[in-house]
Amino acid sequence: MAFATTKHLNLRPIRESDKDYFLDLNNDQRVLRTADPGYMVPKGPSSWKDMQEGFSKVLLVVVAEVKREYAGLRQWDAWEERKEDGAKDKEDWDRELFAGFAVLSLSMPKNRDAEFGISIAPPWWGKGFGTEITEWIVRHGFEQLNLHRISLGYTAVNAAAGRVYEKCGFVVEVVERKSFWLDGEWVDGVSMGILDEDYWTMKKQLADKP
Repeated sequence: MAFATTKHLNLRPIRESDKDYFLDLNNDQRVLRTADPGYMVPKGPSSWKDMQEGFSKVLLVVVAEVKREYAGLRQWDAWEERKEDGAKDKEDWDRELFAGFAVLSLSMPKNRDAEFGISIAPPWWGKGFGTEITEWIVRHGFEQLNLHRISLGYTAVNAAAGRVYEKCGFVVEVVERKSFWLDGEWVDGVSMGILDEDYWTMKKQLADKP
């Protein structure tokens, strides 16, 4: 059952059956090169318990699942097995429609400053889902969780992510020069944030538009 919905997505709680989907995501170098600043190494089944332990400590975690009527938007890798819709069981649909996840971590509750993280599965890149999830997270964070600010960080080579965050109201606060080693060179790290007052101003401006 979905906790919330956007135009294309159902946002639901994480569940035990997501294990293989998360392991696939966290072993995909296309994802790791921009989402994980640590060493790019394979992660085995035991890492699922580490992920679960980490998720148990965050303020919010949602899994993004594409609504079935939009399944045709998916891009397939050459090695993936494709089945006709009539031949798919629930597990096939769950795997096919898994689009990633997003988290809000609140390390210092007194300051009401949550750290935002998001990871989109490569078959769903370029569909605007990152924007949909980020917009929902920002709205839910300020309107329901009473946050004061939401912060995030990304590597400057991920220009598409930067555009999404700016579109959703985040502003650049810090650029750490040559702070990440990626693809044989040093790249900048970018920190962004959005305040509750920024969000309410933006919402009023949108409401006042004719």
